[in-house]
Amino acid sequence: MARVHRDFLDLRGPTDVITFPYGEILLCAPVARERADEFGHSTTAELLTYGIHGLLHLSGYDDLTPDGFKEMAARQAEIASCIQA
Repeated sequence: MARVHRDFLDLRGPTDVITFPYGEILLCAPVARERADEFGHSTTAELLTYGIHGLLHLSGYDDLTPDGFKEMAARQAEIASCIQA
């Protein structure tokens, strides 16, 4: 994931999820494992969050501005709560 992150976004280190315009979504399980512990939930729940995040990007959401981040985070939480219910 670190190589893809560098090659396509010119950013160093691994990241949690990368979404490409033609529908590819890459999820990073090692990052999910680490962050799941930080957030106190399962790796599966963390990966689910990454998948939802990627799908939202493909649907036109963007998290590069504070307002966009808030809107995307709210929608992500709404969808996750429906799936996990």
